[in-house]
Amino acid sequence: MQPLKATLGIGAEENEVTPEAPNVGLPPWLRQVRTGVDERLVEFFEEKRRETREISSPTLELVDEIEALTMRGGKRLRPALAAAAYRCICPGQGMERLAELCGSLELLQSYLLIHDDWMDGDDVRRGGAAVHASLQRNHGDRHLGAALAILAGDLASAYAWELFMRAPYPVQSWSRAASLFLRTQKEVYCGQHLDLIGDADVSRMHGLKTTSYTVRGPLLLGALLSEPRHRQLEALTGWATPIGEAFQVRDDLLGALGSPDATGKPGLDLPHGKLSSVLDELRKATTHAEREPVEQIIGRGQVSDQELNRARDLLHDLGIVDRLERRIKTLRKQADAVLVNAPFSPQGRNMLTRLADKLTIRQS
Repeated sequence: MQPLKATLGIGAEENEVTPEAPNVGLPPWLRQVRTGVDERLVEFFEEKRRETREISSPTLELVDEIEALTMRGGKRLRPALAAAAYRCICPGQGMERLAELCGSLELLQSYLLIHDDWMDGDDVRRGGAAVHASLQRNHGDRHLGAALAILAGDLASAYAWELFMRAPYPVQSWSRAASLFLRTQKEVYCGQHLDLIGDADVSRMHGLKTTSYTVRGPLLLGALLSEPRHRQLEALTGWATPIGEAFQVRDDLLGALGSPDATGKPGLDLPHGKLSSVLDELRKATTHAEREPVEQIIGRGQVSDQELNRARDLLHDLGIVDRLERRIKTLRKQADAVLVNAPFSPQGRNMLTRLADKLTIRQS
């Protein structure tokens, strides 16, 4: 296997993002990040497969499910953010130090998705069966499939920690990085709790559930692999907050209006009554009479395509989509303003700018 530095193409002179070549395309860079992370994950899963055969060969079915979900799709945005933050601090260093952290972030994502899909009753993830749905089908037992999915998520969490503990953090940064990795998970749990109970503060829920582990956590964890100054960590946090919210608003729009073929998800946030920016804005900006046709399908579960399309049309007609699009643009401007005077390398700043595009202007 090529070292991560070579695989990513970052550090090789012809692919370097330098002040002289600031406009290197993001899609190729993201593909390079994904290739490097995927190779590390393949190696890790081979190791876990050998280990599981020694401990309990029947449990390989859980390893299979974790691996299938982790390696199937996924944009690898968290590793990309970690890499960009590292570049903000260490523009001239190779990227091989990031391999374990990037892999652990993807395993953490798998763990959270496995449990989240089961809690939400979503049977599709990344264009395939969600883990609980796959295990229910394999065993022909709904309860057993759900129980096994919980175990699979727990195992993925252990894997995330195992790979994270191998990350080569400087001695003086290790305790801080481990505390941050743990704090990030605790914030997600709190955010998920608010989501499940239908807490009215959607912004707080999104800050805990999404911004923490999608943007802020990966950025700070990537930066701590070097020796960042306090001002640099402050700037990364200042950029992460609006970008994380914008990412979630975009995700909510896709969940309500997006095509399942594009998103790899069922696109049923409205009939499932999912707490989101869309519903929050709808209830804040309209009268009961205006939104009643949409609310008639919220939480019903099964609705016809005609009913769903009518509700989506009303979101456009009532101006909800336009309001949320303006919100995304405002948040993006706030993030861009942070970068103007941020004490980052030109390479890292350029990467963050391009990642902001990927996070806020996306169709899947």
